[in-house]
Amino acid sequence: MPMPTKRLYMFALFLLLSWMCMGANASQNQALYIDESFEHTLINEHASQIFANHSATYFDVIKGVRTSTQALLSDEARTWLFTPVIHDGYSTIGLVLNIDRLNIDDLQIYVLDSSDRIIKSYRYQAGKGDYSLDYLLPHIRLSFTLQPYQNARVLVGIKDTGVIPFPITLWERETLKQHDTQMLLLLGATFGIFFLLAAYFLLSYVHQRMPSRFWLTMSSCAAIAFLFATQGGLAFWPSLTNTAEITYSACICMLLLTITKVTHYIFSRIPLFWRITNYCIPVTAVVLAFTLDAHTSTLSTLVVFTLVGLYNVCLALVFHEKNNIVISRAYIVAWLTFFLFFAIITLNLFSGLAYTFDIALGMIMLITTGYLCLGYSSVTKDHSINQLALSKQAETINNLNHFYDLFRNSAEGHYTSTWDGELISVNPAMCKVFGYSNEQEMLADVSSTKQFYVSPEDRHVLLGELSQQGHVTGKEIRGKRKDGSEFWFSLSCQSRENNEGSFLYGSIIDITEKKQSDLSLQYLATHYSLTGVYNRRQFENQFKARVSAPAEPPVCLLFLDLDRFKVVNDTCGHKAGDVMIKDIARLIDNAINNNALLARLGGDEFGIIYTEATEDEVYANAEKILNAVQAYRFMWDNRIFNLGVSIGMVVCNDLAFSAGEYLSMADAACYFAKEQGRNQIHRYNKDDESMQRYQRELDWVSSINQALEEGRFELFYQSLRPLSKANDGHYYEVLLRLRERDGVLVEPANFLPTAERFEMNVNIDKWVITNTFKWLSEHPEHLAELQRCSINLNCHSLADRDFTSFILNAFEAYRIPYSKICFEVIESVAIIKMEDTLAFMQTFNQLGCSFSLDDFGSGFSSYRYLKDLPVSQVKIDGLFIKDMLKDGVDSAMVASINDVAKAMGMQTVGEFVENEATMAQLGKMGIDFAQGYGVAKPRPLHDFTPL
Repeated sequence: MPMPTKRLYMFALFLLLSWMCMGANASQNQALYIDESFEHTLINEHASQIFANHSATYFDVIKGVRTSTQALLSDEARTWLFTPVIHDGYSTIGLVLNIDRLNIDDLQIYVLDSSDRIIKSYRYQAGKGDYSLDYLLPHIRLSFTLQPYQNARVLVGIKDTGVIPFPITLWERETLKQHDTQMLLLLGATFGIFFLLAAYFLLSYVHQRMPSRFWLTMSSCAAIAFLFATQGGLAFWPSLTNTAEITYSACICMLLLTITKVTHYIFSRIPLFWRITNYCIPVTAVVLAFTLDAHTSTLSTLVVFTLVGLYNVCLALVFHEKNNIVISRAYIVAWLTFFLFFAIITLNLFSGLAYTFDIALGMIMLITTGYLCLGYSSVTKDHSINQLALSKQAETINNLNHFYDLFRNSAEGHYTSTWDGELISVNPAMCKVFGYSNEQEMLADVSSTKQFYVSPEDRHVLLGELSQQGHVTGKEIRGKRKDGSEFWFSLSCQSRENNEGSFLYGSIIDITEKKQSDLSLQYLATHYSLTGVYNRRQFENQFKARVSAPAEPPVCLLFLDLDRFKVVNDTCGHKAGDVMIKDIARLIDNAINNNALLARLGGDEFGIIYTEATEDEVYANAEKILNAVQAYRFMWDNRIFNLGVSIGMVVCNDLAFSAGEYLSMADAACYFAKEQGRNQIHRYNKDDESMQRYQRELDWVSSINQALEEGRFELFYQSLRPLSKANDGHYYEVLLRLRERDGVLVEPANFLPTAERFEMNVNIDKWVITNTFKWLSEHPEHLAELQRCSINLNCHSLADRDFTSFILNAFEAYRIPYSKICFEVIESVAIIKMEDTLAFMQTFNQLGCSFSLDDFGSGFSSYRYLKDLPVSQVKIDGLFIKDMLKDGVDSAMVASINDVAKAMGMQTVGEFVENEATMAQLGKMGIDFAQGYGVAKPRPLHDFTPL
């Protein structure tokens, strides 16, 4: 981000924070009253919050010295908390200011008396090494004493990149000692509990060799490390205190990874893809911790913990064992306690919740309960595995004997496998189908029936149907032989259970020849061959069928438009674009819900239909897609591209609208997602003002196209009066009007912005040039008297490669002298399209055309670019002209522009000249031409009347 922009954002942030703090201080900025009954309080609830330059002293802060904007924009700004403390008791009270957090970049504490003299002061900087801290319960503390009826002020200056402000508590000295004793006992008990858990899991792992016990041991160790770090353990090595955020992220990452290993063991049916995703999320958090600032790192760690927790709970709900539901229930309870534990941590970080003994005790009970539930789930799973192994062995022997003769003699391929895919037996026909010589070779080489499937999802679908129906008949599946060649087979299969578990008994027939002919026709009719997803025709058919009938929840539609896809095509060619579109289609397909239908609607457009998801679930899935595309990086020829996606969302809950209308609504919502900054989601709302504006713009698009086809545009002109010489001919500017079918004449301000937005103005400019040149050629007497005819051009026209050729052909076709035509370009457009503007001007300057810079003075770099553009005339912005007789600044601006233009050999034109007095003043200044209602109003060109 450029430095000026970054500073602007920082300034806006400081203003927002200051406003929030002013609102909060209105209710919270009260003096802190204490007496003999005082025990402790949260300073933040009584403090005023002030932002100041890092170089400002405490004296500057209490005196309210104004801080410069430049200081607030810098990275060195400091936050001050200012709290008056009033002792209205009758005895001396010892007080201690306590801060639990040690990873503070720079902390200054001042206790002042009523005359603003320092009673006590303290400065702390993380990583500098403060060996005065206690090691058992390290805290930043400042002790002071107040006499009866003595008033004091507490100032705390904080400069830190982490979460601020954080809880700051004020304790009565003896109460704090009791609190420390309680917390030490509680901390010792906590570490003792976790050491016992780690020892138990480790010993049970050594004895039974169950992998979950090892990971539970590592998880306990990670929890101990996390507790050690959060309780100030880094104070043993003071130089490491400023790495607390990274340490927390690393501990939580290790904790999540170990719990993930336990999760995958408990719920063994979780597919590989979801397992890998489960590992990637916490690892990403650690990477972010090393790359982001402390504040963002803390937020990302909390978010990642929540995401991983919810993700694992979802996995437990989806892939739980139906015959042992207690495992998933205990597992979910464990995560619920973890969520509550981290919710308290979050309140401490962002809501000013201070750790008291009761809160700490509750947190320890939550985390201990969670680990006990997690361990119980693992132990129960171990017991289930042992029982399954014992029963499976006996049942397998019985089943093999029963089906042995059938397997050996059948002409169809027969096999027996476990539910997990372990191949138990095959017959000779089965070996022949898959290209093996005999049963022994096939059983030795095939470790799982997953090798038979080209797509692993086919097996997941098969198992799903078997779990619901118990059997499958004639299912056509794409398979893979021993040599890797693909073929089609028809599978009939049934599931049987015995003491050892579930077994699959199937028969297979090779149907490759029949299937290939059928599939090729069906696939090409409904899919894009490049991406493998549905094509637009199939998508519209499916959408029309689903929208036509009422549904609960209603059908939802997402319209996706890739951002910056054209950059890849233009930079690397269409081959790279095809590869990237294929990757994006696969990425979106992996991110959508199972019940959603994905289709490619055009070059870089996709559509998704949801039929079994609520509006909120669809929006959440859209956010998932948004994040997945944003995280995607495309590499081609040592170049790296990042993309975004704009998503429009429509809920199809009104049968009065057709499928085509809903598609238009989704397209409109996607358009507004792009307009609002791209890479975001916009929900369609027919009552939304922006949607209504867009609909009006679409109506103008239709009106403009119809006007071009039906010739309902009309040419007007507005004359210019010479001020520095006698009128020696015709000087005017060509204007455009649109005639509605009912005869109403429409001003260009109503339709030209829409034409520019939808890039229709190139055709409009071509129409203006063609019809102006045609009228001039049909009136040779007028053409002979013509000195200068000015025609406005738009930025899209200047950038259009064919537009230059079009104008050259028009000059030749209508035989118009180049010297009589002046092209007007708006100043802001000329600056933005500088390269295209220069190329266009140079071409027609050489032929004799002149150029005028319109609305000069409206830009912020006018004089800088004026000398770079080969213009012969400057039209001064009318905003300076119309009030120049009353406003001296406007008059000075007009004079300045005129002086600069004359120094560069350019003529000047004053716009918006409404009266004779203004015209006379412009003439005195040396302005060459005047234009406005005071000179002549716009009139139709076919009724031209000289001045």
